Amino acid sequence: MVSVAARDQPLPILLICKYLLSLVLGLGLLLTLVQSEFELQACLRALRIYSLAVVGVQVALQRVVPEASALHQGGGSGEGYGSAGFGKGKARNKAGKLVDFFLVVILSIFSVCLTHIVTVLYGAYLIENIEETFTFSILVASLAFVRPLVTLGPGALGVIIERASFEEEPELQCLSALVGAWFGALPIPLDWDTPWQVWPLTCCIGAVIGEVGASAYLLSKLYKVVDLKKNKST
Repeated sequence: MVSVAARDQPLPILLICKYLLSLVLGLGLLLTLVQSEFELQACLRALRIYSLAVVGVQVALQRVVPEASALHQGGGSGEGYGSAGFGKGKARNKAGKLVDFFLVVILSIFSVCLTHIVTVLYGAYLIENIEETFTFSILVASLAFVRPLVTLGPGALGVIIERASFEEEPELQCLSALVGAWFGALPIPLDWDTPWQVWPLTCCIGAVIGEVGASAYLLSKLYKVVDLKKNKST
């Protein structure tokens, strides 16, 4: 019993660090965009770096401590994680893990391409502003689709549909990013003639604000869980 408690003790700290890092990255990006005075090329560069950083943090945490990749409550996250393929740990051989890795990479690339196609179908230019649209697709796919694949494995979609809960970390982050990007499109047609109204800045800012909001919510949720455990132990 003591060894289990000692093993589980660092988990809340790692999760707190994870959500705080997400907040810092998101707020840091927004501050960078403001400081650049929304110069388009500088903003696109910062958005691409941020997208890679978000996925990199998730991959690093997944490699170091798989249990900290999602906020476990009850058995929901644990069951989904285990059924996805990456969560089977030592039971899976190296060949199986390698297959899962390549599937996640392929599905991640496919999610970026699919996001780009959907964005074009919703009104973005097919040829014009292709760099802007592709940067937006990378950002949205990274926040909404790639991270669940890293967390839950190639069977992420099946896990999400099976548990049908937006209280879990991957689903909440996905929904927040998509809703934020959707609402971010509202200022584009307004006749304000401001630099930040240029496509795709408002949509990207909306997605990042959604990510920051999700991280803040998950951080508060984790605090309540830890506080509840402390009260029970006393």
